[in-house]
This record gives sequence, C-alpha cells and structure tokens, in this order.
Amino acid sequence: MVSQWYAGVFQGVVTLAMAVVCWLVYRRYRRPDFLWWSIAWSLYVLRIGAIITFSTTRSYVWLFAHQVLTGWTAVALLWAALATSRGERPRRTFAVALIVPVAWAYVAVYRIDNFLLAALPAAAFLSFATLWTGWVFVRQWRLTHSRGAAVLAAVLVAWGLHHLNYPFLRARNAWDPWSYYIDILLVLGVAVGILMLVLDELDRRRRKLESLAARMVNQHEEERRRLSLELHDQSAQVWAAVKLQLGLVREQAPPSLAPALDRVLSLVDSGIRSIRSVTTHLRPPLLDDLGLGPSLRALVHDFADQTGLDISFDGPPELPPVSEEAGLAVYRALQEGLANAARHSGATAAVVRLSVTDGSLLLVVTDNGRGLPAGGSGREQDGIATDTAPSYGLTGMRQRISALHGTMDLQSTPPDGTGAALTIRIPIAHDAAT
Repeated sequence: MVSQWYAGVFQGVVTLAMAVVCWLVYRRYRRPDFLWWSIAWSLYVLRIGAIITFSTTRSYVWLFAHQVLTGWTAVALLWAALATSRGERPRRTFAVALIVPVAWAYVAVYRIDNFLLAALPAAAFLSFATLWTGWVFVRQWRLTHSRGAAVLAAVLVAWGLHHLNYPFLRARNAWDPWSYYIDILLVLGVAVGILMLVLDELDRRRRKLESLAARMVNQHEEERRRLSLELHDQSAQVWAAVKLQLGLVREQAPPSLAPALDRVLSLVDSGIRSIRSVTTHLRPPLLDDLGLGPSLRALVHDFADQTGLDISFDGPPELPPVSEEAGLAVYRALQEGLANAARHSGATAAVVRLSVTDGSLLLVVTDNGRGLPAGGSGREQDGIATDTAPSYGLTGMRQRISALHGTMDLQSTPPDGTGAALTIRIPIAHDAAT
C-alpha cells in the first residue's frame, strides 16, 4: 500500500511537471493547443490525487471526484489532440461531454454495488478517448510524416490499451506499483512526442521562412535586373543620342558658344558614366559573361580605383560550378563588405580571400580600420542572427546567405580588435542539390 502511494505521488509530480511545461509553452507562443494540453494534464493530476485520497480515507466523495475527473481528463486529452492536429476550437458538444462523466459518476458510485460494473465504463471511456486521441495523431502522421505525431500516436494507443487494466488489476491491488510506473513512462513518452511535434513545427516554419526569404531575394534581384536593362537600353541610349546631337551642334556653332557646349558635353559624359556605374551595380554583366571568379577580381580592382583603398585578392584560378543565386550572394557580400570598409571603418587597406573548403565556398574580407564597437559583432548561424549588426546594409546579405543555408560572421579582427573580418560560408553541395 505504501509503495502504491509513493508510486501515485511520483506519477502526480511527473504529470504536474508536464502541465507546467505545456502552460509555459502556451504563455510563450500563445498556442491554444498547449493550453488544452496543460488543462488535460492538470485534470490528470487531480484525478491521481483523488484516487490516492480515496485509498487513504475511503470516502466516496473522493471516489466520485475520481470518476468525474477521469471523464474530464479523457475529453481534455482528446480536445488537445484535435486542437494540435486541426486547430479546432471548443464546440457545444464539448460542454455536453463534460456533463456525462458527472452523471455517470453519481450512478456508478452511489447506485451500483458491483465494482466491475461501476468502474469498467469509466475506464472504457478513458481508454476510448485516449485511443481516439492516438488515432488523431495517426492521421496527422499520415498527412505530414511528422516524427512527433508518430511518437504520440504510438504512445497514446499503448496508453489507451493500458487504461483497460484498471478495473481488472490495479483496482484490486494487482500489478502494483508497476502499473503506475508504466503510466509514468507513458506520460514521459507523450512529453517526448509533444516536444518532437513542437520541433517539427519550428522546422517547418524555418523552412517556410527560408523559402520566403529566397523568393524575396529572387524578386529583388529580378527587379534590379529589369532596372539595369531599362537604364542600359533606354536611358543610356537616349543620353548617347543627346551627346551625338550636341557634337553636331558643337561643330556648327560659333566659336563663342564652344566653351559652353564643351561643358554640356562633359556633363553628358558624366551622366553616361553614372548610368553605366548604376547598371553595373544593379546587375554586374561580368557575373553573367565571365563567371564568379573574374567578376570578383574585377569588383576588387574597380573598387580600389574608385576609393583609393589598397585591396588585395587571393583566390583560386578556377572555382567549381555554383548556381546563379550563390554567385550573386557572394558578389553582393563582397560589395557590402568593401563598402563597409570604405564608408564606416576608416580603413586604408583590405584583403579579400576566396576559397573552397569542406564543400563550401568561403569568402573572408578583412580591413585595417577601427573595428567594431564593443559588443557589436554581427553573427548569423543557419539564418539566425545572434547579435545586432553594426550596419543596416547587412540585412540584405543575411537574407541571401540564410536562403542558401549559409552562415555569416562579422567580428573585430583579433587580437587587438583593430579592423574587422567578414566571413561568408555557403555550402556548394546543398546549393547544387537545390
């Protein structure tokens, strides 16, 4: 009897911990299904407490409470499963289902003298509801192939069958306290299944966010491509025609107007160069014509000429084939890294290293500038930022890198913190597979 009491208390403590965890998850994510799981486990704890109290006091009030709580626990477990798998909300039938256990508990405890006849319907109801709950997760597993749903289905089906031993074994002090320990293992199994279900849901959301980020990046790049073509094919051609017409006017104009026309021609040349610079920035033609390696070398050379930075480039003569998305991500990352070095760090020199290691494309950009503010590192692992980056321009880089399952790391250069190092890693194998 003492071992049975301790086993019941232990089961109550474990189940109460489940109720608290589900409540905390509900408070954190505001998911109604976890509120129902918390309610179901709380009712189960009260059920255990009622039967332990009855076994001590032999008061039929506690037996009546145990019967009622058994039915309510069954209904709450079933509704938690429906809320998890289908997102359903309580209906009027739910309130009716809560009345039935009360009516039957009164009949079973106060009107029926045969124990088996009184206990069997309640145990069968709990078993039926638990098996139905398991079937709900079987259907969810067949639809989503979720590992958590598979674990929950197996555990709940086993638990539903285990409930049937109560009128025949446990209530007659047979197979105790082992039956309680089996219940504890099953409760823990449900906890593992719920945890796996949450992890599966988070993984689905992560993949959906990655897909959304990839679509946003592709749409952004397509818009840049369209603007680049329009500027090159329309605006640049118009300015070229204007320059040609001004040249003809310059030849026929009197000498007194020559200086003014020369200034206008010079401004037109500046406008054409500006348009060409913008089109190159929007969509680098070398990336399409020559590939990633030569376009990165050309970017470094042009940027050094424009800013006066002493920039060296170290990379292999040939790179393995990469997708258009990966090439653009690396190109934009180098653009942003060099721009940050020139605009924000006060650097006079930078080093760009490109390599292929462990099936990944690795880009490292370091400079000799002021470095980052204290605590201002900007890291991203698997698309998740762990700190606030010092430049809002890194946001686009994060989206591109995370969409390709890459990682980004921005830190002050050790050991003295002078300068900054930007490291981009993109898995080529994964990129090729997608």
